[in-house]
Amino acid sequence: MKTFRSLIALSSLVVVFAAGSLGQSNPPPFRYQIPWATGFSSPLLLTHAGDGSRRVFVVERGGIIKVAPPGSTTFSNFMNITTRVLSGGERGLLGLAFHPDFENNGYFFVNYTRQTDGATVVSRFKAINNNSIGDPNSERPVLTIPQPFSNHNGGMIAFREDAPGQHNLYIGMGDGGSGNDPGNRSQNINDLLGKFLRITPNVTDEDPNPAYTNPPDNPYVGIPGADEIFAVGVRNPWRWSFDRGGDRALWAGDVGQNNIEEVSIIGLGGNYGWRVYEGTNCTGLDPSLCIPANYDMPLFQYTHTGGRCSITGGYVYRGVQNALLKGEYVYADYCTGEIFFWTLNNQQIMVLDTSRNIASFGEDEDGELYVVGLGGTIDRILPNKTSADFDGDLRTDVGVFRPETGIWYRLGSRTGNVAIDQFGTAGDIPVAKDYDGDLLSDLAVFRPSEGTWYVLRSTDNTFFGAQFGADGDVPLAGDYDADGLADFTVYRPSNNVWYTYRTRDQGVSITQFGVAGDVPVPADYDGDNRVDIAVWRPSNGVWYRLNSTNGGFVALPFGQDGDVPVRGDFDGDLRNDLAVFRPSNGVWYILRSSNGSVQILQWGVGGDKPVVGDYDGDFTDDIAVYRPSNGVWYIRRSSNSTLQAVTFGLENDIPVPSIDAP
Repeated sequence: MKTFRSLIALSSLVVVFAAGSLGQSNPPPFRYQIPWATGFSSPLLLTHAGDGSRRVFVVERGGIIKVAPPGSTTFSNFMNITTRVLSGGERGLLGLAFHPDFENNGYFFVNYTRQTDGATVVSRFKAINNNSIGDPNSERPVLTIPQPFSNHNGGMIAFREDAPGQHNLYIGMGDGGSGNDPGNRSQNINDLLGKFLRITPNVTDEDPNPAYTNPPDNPYVGIPGADEIFAVGVRNPWRWSFDRGGDRALWAGDVGQNNIEEVSIIGLGGNYGWRVYEGTNCTGLDPSLCIPANYDMPLFQYTHTGGRCSITGGYVYRGVQNALLKGEYVYADYCTGEIFFWTLNNQQIMVLDTSRNIASFGEDEDGELYVVGLGGTIDRILPNKTSADFDGDLRTDVGVFRPETGIWYRLGSRTGNVAIDQFGTAGDIPVAKDYDGDLLSDLAVFRPSEGTWYVLRSTDNTFFGAQFGADGDVPLAGDYDADGLADFTVYRPSNNVWYTYRTRDQGVSITQFGVAGDVPVPADYDGDNRVDIAVWRPSNGVWYRLNSTNGGFVALPFGQDGDVPVRGDFDGDLRNDLAVFRPSNGVWYILRSSNGSVQILQWGVGGDKPVVGDYDGDFTDDIAVYRPSNGVWYIRRSSNSTLQAVTFGLENDIPVPSIDAP
C-alpha cells in the first residue's frame, strides 16, 4: 500500500539492463527546464482547455485549479472548491477534463474525493466571464462512487471522441484501496472500482437529467451496476492518457502492489489481470485463476530495482516542437524521480534522473510535455535547438562553408570524423537549420541571385528548394512559430521589412521592424521557444525587439557603434542574452537575462568572427571565435571554462554556425 504521503524520494541507483528492460540513454535527447514554474501546493496535473486559447491549467490536490495565459508562468485561481474536497494522501482534487466543445458550451469536469466520506465524485461545472473562470456554484454531480479505503482512488478523467460527435468521458478507478484488493473488486463486474469507466455526459441542459448515458457498446450494458464499465482488472491507474495520433489509444500506467509497475493499452472489454496478476506475475491471491490467456498482459513492466516503487503514467509524444521523437511514450517512477521512454523499437530507456516526486506529466495545447512535482514545481521538456548539430549528439559541430566551391566541411563532435559535402555554389549563404524536424541540422543555403533556399534533408538525403526572398535580403532562418521546424525568413534592409514563410501552416508573415543601418538579431529572448524579431542599432547601441509571446515591444541599450551583436544563451536560462563582441579590444560584453548582471570577458582579437554554440553539450552556449587568419576555432567551454582550440578552415571560409544564425 503506497500513498503520496508515505512515498519518499530515494537515491536512485542507475542500472543498465539488458535490451527489453530498463536501459539508460546518455545524454538525454531533450532540454529540461528546472523549474518552469513554482509556488504550487501539491500540484497533481497540468492540462489545457483545447479551446485555442493555449492557456495552461494546474490542479492542486487541496481543491484549487489555477490558470496561466500562454507564455506566462504567473498563475491565478480559475476555481476553488477546497471546502468540498477531502484532501491528503491519495485523496483530493484528482482530475480535470474540459469538454471538447468547451469553447462554446463552457463545461468542464472534475474528479475529487468528497468531504466527509471520501467518496469519488465526478462533477460537471461551467465557466463564466468568457470562460475565464470556473463557477463553483454551477456544480452538477455526474457520478458518485463510494470508497471503502482512503487510497487507490485513481482520479484521472479525459474525453475521447469515439464516434463523430460522440464525446465520451473516461474515468480511471482504483480498486478501492488497502492492499491486495481485499474485496476482490477489480474482477467483480458488479463493482465500479478497479475499472475504466466510459460515459457520455449530458451537456445540453443546465440541470441535466439524466446526468449521462452509457455508450451502447460498453461491454456490460444491461447488467445492473455495470453499464459504465469499459475495462476491468486494474489496481490504481493513477495517470493515463490518450495518444493524440492514430487510433487515440488509451495508455495507462497502473501502480503495482510490491513488485511490478506496468503500462497497458486499454481496450474495450479488456481484463488487465489484477488481483490475479501483478504485471505478468501470478499473485497467488487467486491461484486457480492464473490462466494467462484469460487476461490482457501489460505492454511492458518494470520491477522495484534501485528504489523504484510507483509508476507515473505519461503521454505518447505528439508535440509540434519536436522535443522528442513522435510516438515515444514518456513516463516516470514517483519514488526515484527517473523519467523513462518506451521507445519506438519497444525498449524502456531511462533518460533523466530528477530529484522530483513526479506526481504527473502534463500536456499543453501544442502537445508539449511538462513534469509535475508534488513538492510544488512544474518542469518543462523542451526541444534541442543546438545550432549546427549535424550528428545528433546535442553539441554544436565545428564546420565551414567554402563559398568559392560550394563545399561544406564539418568536424563531427561525436566521432571526430570530417564530412565533406558539395552543396551550393559561389555566392551562396549557408543557413544550416533543422527544416525536417529530426533534431539534426540540415545542409542549406540561400542563393541571393535567385532568392531561393536549397535544403538537403538529413532524414533521407532528399533535396528541396523554395523561392522566398530577393537579392540583397539577409536570410535569418529560425523557428518563429514553435513547430519544431526552421522557417524561411529574410530581412530586407531596403525597406526594413521581415518576411517569414511558416512551415507549420505555409502562411507568410510580413512585419515592418527596424530602420536603415539596423543589424537583425532574431533569437528567443522571452523563453517561449519561438524566435523573436529583433534588431540592434549601432548608431545608439540599442536592442529593439518584438516578443513573440505577447507582441510586446522592448528596447534595451547595450553596446556601442563598432560592436558585433552576438546571439546566445550564456547563462542557461533558455532565453537569449544581449551580447556584443568588440573587435577593437577582443572583449565580450554579456547582459545575462537570468539576473541582469553583466559579464565582461577577454576572448579574441581584432578580425575574429564570433561563432557561438553549445560545443560541450551542457545546454549553455560557449563563447567562441573563428580566426580567419589561421583557420583556428577558439572555444571557451561554459561547463568548465577550459579552452579548446581546433584548426579547421581557411581564411575566406564562412564558419557554421555564424553570427547570422539565430
